[in-house]
Amino acid sequence: MTLQETMISQELANVDLTKVAALQQKRTLAFVNHFVLTNVQFLNNFMKRCEQKLMDFDRKLEKVNAAMVLLEARLSSIPELNTTTPTAAEKPAETTEAAPSKETPAPSSEVTQTTAPDPTPEAPTQAEDTVEGKPQSHPEYDRFVKMVQVGVPLQAVKLKLSLEGLDPNVLDQILGK
Repeated sequence: MTLQETMISQELANVDLTKVAALQQKRTLAFVNHFVLTNVQFLNNFMKRCEQKLMDFDRKLEKVNAAMVLLEARLSSIPELNTTTPTAAEKPAETTEAAPSKETPAPSSEVTQTTAPDPTPEAPTQAEDTVEGKPQSHPEYDRFVKMVQVGVPLQAVKLKLSLEGLDPNVLDQILGK
């Protein structure tokens, strides 16, 4: 304790509280009422602003959801996207397979070119999936992969995945990121 604090505490100990005038109750009540009123007004305004911001955010989310539904409908109407196409992870495997076949002698490369077109897209994908530890097939993720291939932002596709209860990390594994 400092010297001032000890002097004040000694003076208060010597004061007879029965002889001290009472506080003005009306003034104290007015201060308390003012305090309560200003705090309630502040909290009401704060709540209104928060609610408005949440409503705006909800409207924006609904617009994004509607746009995603429209985009999904458009994507499903494109016949080329409904067939199985090689993904970005499969394309490098095809190029690496094509390079060794060019280095072989001419007669054998012609034979492999005539017999190999059908099995090459399927064989490397299965081998890559098992070698790298990726899941072999995710049919429920196919339409999301197509959305990314068409140019939909990856974060928007991940948001749609999570809204549908799927894991966005699996999409990253499928895309090879």
